[in-house]
Amino acid sequence: MQPESLRPDAPELFVARRADTKANLDYFGIGFENYDQVLDSSVGTVIEATFDRTKVIQTITDSGYERAGEYRGYPVFARSDVPRRVAIGDDVVVWTSAAKHELPHLEAIIDTGNGESPRFHKENAAFERLTSAAGSNPYLGVNTDSQDPSDRPAMLADTIRFDDNAAYQVVHYHYTSDRIPTKQTLEAALKEDDYRFAEKANEFDVTIDGQLATVETQVPLRSEQDIDPKYELPQVTWGVTHDEDAEKVTFRHEAGESVPADRLYYDFARPAAPLGRIDKRPLWTGVDTVSAGAEGEIDLTEYPDATRVHLVYSAGGTHFYVLLGFDLRGDSDG
Repeated sequence: MQPESLRPDAPELFVARRADTKANLDYFGIGFENYDQVLDSSVGTVIEATFDRTKVIQTITDSGYERAGEYRGYPVFARSDVPRRVAIGDDVVVWTSAAKHELPHLEAIIDTGNGESPRFHKENAAFERLTSAAGSNPYLGVNTDSQDPSDRPAMLADTIRFDDNAAYQVVHYHYTSDRIPTKQTLEAALKEDDYRFAEKANEFDVTIDGQLATVETQVPLRSEQDIDPKYELPQVTWGVTHDEDAEKVTFRHEAGESVPADRLYYDFARPAAPLGRIDKRPLWTGVDTVSAGAEGEIDLTEYPDATRVHLVYSAGGTHFYVLLGFDLRGDSDG
């Protein structure tokens, strides 16, 4: 993701993906719109930007992180509420979170960046061809274990790019078996299953070159100039404490953007609760905005069977986003 200032007419799909990337990150004193590039993976996130290293380190230590040593010249900081670690290099931030990354491994990311570990595209010719075809774009998403619309196994690269008058979504499939569709088969499957593509995409240019298929569609720009509030997700470092004796949980805004108080709620996960249901309970009442230093306290006594508590962002309706989750049983998976 290249998070340069968002153009107001960008397709909703791009707006949503950008918002999700932003809200998934802690705040490090730089500002999401000032990042040159964000690379996210199952092991962690790398942020490339130009920043004052002293200011960033100060923001990190002021927001609940503590110094946890050094690795290959990178000062490392960590927190224990929801295990998160961050390392600061020259114009690069490396961040891992047990809540956001499947296999967090900060050292592995630094080793790869320093050339100490092999990069995947150097080890895997198919991945190299896929990512070379995708190129550099404002958005690029890669999945190495996926399927095309005809249910054939493939690695996938999903990109969105812009020119002055339109947006284009280009999806590349590199097939991982000899089950390669014909152009006609893929075109027919796209008409039945186009879930990956932007909502108004219904005409596709399809090419197949060996094991690589490319699907491109023009995506209309939006006429509206305002971003839907449900995509105005904040970049905030959220902290959480659990007082077992007092039976309460406290969420704290540690650093980052101010958030309208009427968009912040909490929700419990309970064995008896319907799967997927979110019960939004206001967390900050009597104030308009929630800024750094604000705390919201949750009484657990009425929910003795609760297993998790979530901090939720919602601008109304059924759309919501979980900003932070905390396991009340003491598990450290975030």
